[in-house]
Amino acid sequence: MSIFNKLIPRTRTQPAINKIPPYRKKLLFISHDKPQGHGFGLQFTISITDHGDVGLKQDVPDDPSTIYSMLQAVDPLSPKNVPRLSYFPSYSEMTPEQRGSYLRWLCDVTNEIDIGYVFVYYYGLERHLVYGDFDEAFDEIKLLRKHHDNGSFQSYSASALVHSCLLRKRVDKLQQLYAPGDFDYFDNFNLLILHYSNLDLLPDMMFQLASRLPGVNRRYVKLKPDLYKQKITDVLIGRFGKPSYPLSSQFQLDAVEGIPYPIFANISFPPEIRTPRLPNLLQHAQFQGEMGAIFQEVHEAVKNESKRKKKDA
Repeated sequence: MSIFNKLIPRTRTQPAINKIPPYRKKLLFISHDKPQGHGFGLQFTISITDHGDVGLKQDVPDDPSTIYSMLQAVDPLSPKNVPRLSYFPSYSEMTPEQRGSYLRWLCDVTNEIDIGYVFVYYYGLERHLVYGDFDEAFDEIKLLRKHHDNGSFQSYSASALVHSCLLRKRVDKLQQLYAPGDFDYFDNFNLLILHYSNLDLLPDMMFQLASRLPGVNRRYVKLKPDLYKQKITDVLIGRFGKPSYPLSSQFQLDAVEGIPYPIFANISFPPEIRTPRLPNLLQHAQFQGEMGAIFQEVHEAVKNESKRKKKDA
């Protein structure tokens, strides 16, 4: 009898856990130990003896995705009456009915479900991105993103996919991610990649930046995206003599303040992995100022072109 069969007592209808695809079973983390507790990163316990000696114990919190075989899981009689999961959910803190719902959902993760269950599974996939089966986890996260359109999940998973490609030096997967044209994640880390690689910002990247930076008038970004992109190209050529922005020659990263940057959602990761300190160009005043000036020029160019076309019509 498999470990999954043992998780569900036969007193109720047993979830179809044998239908979990074999590759997905390999992505799950299963423990026969007793859950210890959850927290953020490395935890410390300090003790002081009667003699004044100080003891320090370091504890690594349980991973929230770990399936503990000793914890009961039952198929709920009425799935609609099962309470929603809490924020930053974990398998060990689920009720038996919630665990049963989760194990059944793992048979087909494309089915609609409370996003908390998706995150529990996703936490384990992040572990694989960092030090496990990268390729299977990468593709599984892409599958989840396709079927679970939750803002928080989409944001965390996009960040994890991009950053893990760099951590694992998988440029092939990074290219695969952007190739279809439907992955529009562009953040501070993308800027750092370009800077470290001495690559310029291209018009399409600038267009995405226009939606991210504060203080940018986004009226025409939404109303006239094609014309806006064309004017970005025109402005860049006018300023730099080429249709791109020379990022690495404009800024030195040593002068850019580093701040903790959330990369992964799994709260059991140590801080240096989950929220490393990185130079943040998006919050750098000089970068914001220069980009703001460029986008203001683009805005005026689009406005004038629109007025001209309207007048000639």
